[in-house]
Amino acid sequence: MAIENATNVVIRVADDSSSTNVQTLAFSTSASLSMTTDLRDSTTKSSGGFQENLAGLKSYELSGDGFIDLSANTITATDPYTGSSGTLKATQKLWDLWAGGTKVDVEFGTGTGSDKSYLGEAFISSLSFEGGVEENATYSITLTGTGALTES
Repeated sequence: MAIENATNVVIRVADDSSSTNVQTLAFSTSASLSMTTDLRDSTTKSSGGFQENLAGLKSYELSGDGFIDLSANTITATDPYTGSSGTLKATQKLWDLWAGGTKVDVEFGTGTGSDKSYLGEAFISSLSFEGGVEENATYSITLTGTGALTES
């Protein structure tokens, strides 16, 4: 069994329908993907006092945290997803996508050839910036999926 180094797992976002401009979230410190299934109560009088359920709607949500660089709209740095220098999604761009209510393509994974990635579309449902006294300024983001989540 191979255990994945979590440093290599990132969230990537594309803000066009072609998905050709997918960029890793800049200065990311965490990334998570949560998948849920709503349950429909199907309990009857013959359930013997135990609740019974049927599967309902599925949903997913990506969330992450990172450091803020307010000085740049575009950030060029080593992309942990590709391992090469590239353009990363800056907090200003995340703000623009949130303010515009833009549906974005999302990807969660490592980008390594045979590793699995999870792909879908989402809206930025939460974006917060924080800065405490003598602390690093950070952002937190939540992207709520719309439509199917696929595995590649």
